[in-house]
Amino acid sequence: MRSLVSLWFPDFQIERFIRSRIKAGRTPPPRGLPFALVESGRAGLRLAAVNAAARQFGLGRGMRLADARAQLPELLTEAHEPDADTASLLGLCRWMERYSPWVSPDPPDGLLLDTTGIAHLFGGEARLLAEMTGRLAQYGFTARAGRGETIGAAWALARYQAAGLASLPVEALRIDAAAVKTLRRLGLKTVGALTAIPRAALARRFRGESVGENVLIRLDEMMGLREEPLNPLNPPTSFIAHQALMEPLIHAEGIEAVLTQLMAQLCRDLEQAGKGALRVILKLFRSDGSRVSLPAGFSAPSRDAGHMLRVLGPKLQAVDAGFGIDAMTLEARETAAASPAQHGFLAEPGTLALEQLNDRVLNRHAAQFLALEAAESHIPERAETAKPCLTARSEPPASRPAAPRPLLIFAAPEPARVVAAVPDGPPMRLTWRRVTRRVIKAQGPERVAPEWWRLAEGERPRDYYTVEDDKGRRYWLYREGLYGEPGEDQPKWFVHGLSA
Repeated sequence: MRSLVSLWFPDFQIERFIRSRIKAGRTPPPRGLPFALVESGRAGLRLAAVNAAARQFGLGRGMRLADARAQLPELLTEAHEPDADTASLLGLCRWMERYSPWVSPDPPDGLLLDTTGIAHLFGGEARLLAEMTGRLAQYGFTARAGRGETIGAAWALARYQAAGLASLPVEALRIDAAAVKTLRRLGLKTVGALTAIPRAALARRFRGESVGENVLIRLDEMMGLREEPLNPLNPPTSFIAHQALMEPLIHAEGIEAVLTQLMAQLCRDLEQAGKGALRVILKLFRSDGSRVSLPAGFSAPSRDAGHMLRVLGPKLQAVDAGFGIDAMTLEARETAAASPAQHGFLAEPGTLALEQLNDRVLNRHAAQFLALEAAESHIPERAETAKPCLTARSEPPASRPAAPRPLLIFAAPEPARVVAAVPDGPPMRLTWRRVTRRVIKAQGPERVAPEWWRLAEGERPRDYYTVEDDKGRRYWLYREGLYGEPGEDQPKWFVHGLSA
C-alpha cells in the first residue's frame, strides 16, 4: 500500500520572513501585532500574506493595502520576497530527505513526501508525522501533516482535518472557486455527497477544460482511480539505506561506524537484485537543519562494502559535523548489472584490483582527472568531450566511425604544406612544423562531410589520408576542399593526428 505525506505551512511566507530576519541579525516584526507582506498588482499594492493577529481583524490575502489600512491603521507591512520563498521551500525539500528520498515541493506553501516502507524506521506513521512537525516547529515553521494513499487525499487531510475522505468539504478537491461555488449551490458540500452521484451525471456537468474545473478528475485522483505522479526533487533511486540516530554524532569515527552499517545494508540489497553501484551519494543531516552531501563514483559496478567504504571513508575526515549528525542516508544513484566474481584460492588477500585502485585515486583527486566521453558529432575534434571521470558516462558511443582513428588526435588541426597529385591524389611530400618529409605510403581518402547546421561557418568537406614517411613515422592529415573547384580557394592541408 502506498503511503504519501503532505506537509502544509499555513504561515509559510510570514514565518520564512521572520526566520530570515533573525538569521541576518535584524529585528523581526513584534509578536502579537498585526503584520502583513505586501506585493504589487495590477490594481496597486495588495496583501500577499498576513499573520494570525491580522487575520483576527478580518484581513486576508489578496486584500488591497489601502482597504487594509483603512480597516486597521496600525498594520505593519514589509515587501514580499517570492524568490526567497521559493528558495526556502527547496531548502526544506532537501532537509526533509532525512525522512524520505522522494520529496517534492508543493508551491507555494507545501511539501509532498513518499514514505512507503519508511515509517517503521521512525516507530510508525504517527511518530513519523509527529517528529516531522515537531522538528519543523523548532526551526520556526508551523506545519500540518496529512497522510493518505494518494497525493489528493494527503493534500486534503493536511489542510482540512476530517475523520475520513467522505466528510471532507468539496474545497479539499483542489478545484477552482467557481467549481466550488457551483457544487455548493447544488447542495453538494462534501466529497461523500459527490461519490454518491453517478459518474456519468458528474462528468456531464463538470467537465471543464482545465484540471481545476474538472471535478471528476480531481475526485478520481483523490480516490486513487486516476494516477497522479509525484515528481521528486532528486531522481528516485531503488536502493537506499537510512539511519536515524538517537544522539547526534560529532566525531568522524562514529560517523564511519554508522556508514559501515549503511554500506552493508546497501550492498545486500544490490546483491539480491544482481546490481552494482556506479555512483552513490552519502547525505549527512546536521542537527541545525543543514546537510552535507558526499558523492562517490566507481569505474565498474560495485557491491563490495569494503571497497565502497575505502572510497567514501577518507571524505569523512573533512566533514564539519557542526552540532552533530542526527541522520544519515546512503543512496545508489546509478546502478548496472553486476556478475558475481569468483576469486581463485591462490589469490593473494592483499591484491588490489585495477578498478578499485582507479576508484580510490579518482575519488580523492576527481578534479585533476578527465575522461573522454562520446559526443553527437562525426567531426573528429568534436566527437569526444573531456569531462571529470566520475561524471562521464560509462556506456560506449552509439555509433563508431567507419575508419580507424589514430592514437593521438590534436585538439586543433595544425596547418601543413603538401605536394600531391591533383585533383585528388594522395600526398607525396609533407612539410609540417618546418620539417619536410617524403611520403612513401598513403591510405585514403576518407571523406568527412561538414555538419549541415554549421555550413554558415564556412566549413568545407575533408578528405583524410594516413601517410607514412621514409623513416616509418605515420601521420593523419586531411585536405579541406578540392583542387580546381570553381569559385573556391585552393584547398588547405592540415595534420590532425599521429598514428603508431
